[in-house]
Formats: sequence, structure tokens, C-alpha cells
Amino acid sequence: MKFLYISGSPRKNSNTDYLLNLVLSITGGKFIKLTNYDMKPCHSCRICIEKFKCVINDDMSKILIPELLESDGMVIGSPVFFNNVTAQLKIFMDRTWAIRGKLKNKIGGTIVVGRRYGSESAITAINSFYLKHEMIVANRGVNGIAFNENEIIKDSESIEASKKLAYRLIELHELLKK
Repeated sequence: MKFLYISGSPRKNSNTDYLLNLVLSITGGKFIKLTNYDMKPCHSCRICIEKFKCVINDDMSKILIPELLESDGMVIGSPVFFNNVTAQLKIFMDRTWAIRGKLKNKIGGTIVVGRRYGSESAITAINSFYLKHEMIVANRGVNGIAFNENEIIKDSESIEASKKLAYRLIELHELLKK
């Protein structure tokens, strides 16, 4: 399985990263921290409509899009910011418009971490991203409850839900191989 674990968290060693790495430890794959990449927002130039590729020359075009195209799927994680995903993750999602149709039938998993409110909106944003690309959504998503550093380790429900997500990713990957 070639899965990408994409963190939209701007914090180092974040609660979101903890859950993403937990799933990765079960399935294998590659961890991608978006803050480590140079990504510019979509300019809405619409050139990608004709060329089917983004003309912005940054790490999104040169590194991340090729990784997405070669993957079997991804798990996207984000802390909840203003009842939604982070700006870094939104830039990432917007920039995939240039590869529409090329992520079809890849598997997508969702992890969000927040303070008890806004999580549903963030989960919906990520799952809507998957559906826009006609990807297969693994489950409804993992909702972690945490704010302070390492606080997620106290949330046994999200830890168990992350493990279930990992096994669901493996199950879907096996079904698609048949």
C-alpha cells in the first residue's frame, strides 16, 4: 500500500500528527507535513482547465501532486481552525483542482482534532474534497478532542477510532486489488 499521511497542522509534533502517525504505523506510507513545503494559493488563472496541470511553480506542483498521483490514497489530518481546516490544508485542497479526475477511486481517510466544537465542519470539508475527486471515503472520519501539546494521548476514543481507520484502509485496499 502506498498511502500518504498529510498533516495540515502548523504545530510541530501536533495532536493531529500523533493520530496520523498512529495510522501510518499500522498501514505504512509516507508522512507529509504541509508547513515543510512552499505552496502558494490558487490564483484562479484557469489555465489548468486547458492544460490539466497547475502552472504555479512551487512544491505543490513539483513534489506533492506527483506524490498524490502515485499513491493508492491518503489520510488528511487537520486541527480545527474556525470550524474548518487550516489555511495550509485549504491551499493544498484548492490546488488539486488542476488534477481533477486523476484521483478517482483512490482511498481517503479523515482525521481532525479540536476542542469539542467545529469538528464536524472540518470533517465535512475533507470528505467533500474526496467526493469532489470521486475518491472512496474510508469512513466518516476520526474526531480527536485535544488542544494542548500531547493532550490527544488522553483521548482513548480517537486513538481507537484511528486504529479502526487504519484497518479500514487496509480492507478497502485489498478489495480494490481484487
